[in-house]
Amino acid sequence: MTPLKTVSGIVFIICLTIVIFTFINRGRLCELTIKSEHQEVAAKLACLAG
Repeated sequence: MTPLKTVSGIVFIICLTIVIFTFINRGRLCELTIKSEHQEVAAKLACLAG
């Protein structure tokens, strides 16, 4: 395989994994919190209940 085909295949698999993960966790992705030692970042989305 050429390097371009290999890279495009890897990118496709990563994108597919992200889409599948999003559909599996759809109800739980309304809030994302990342904490480190000195700071905390929170992202809240307006999600529909149900």
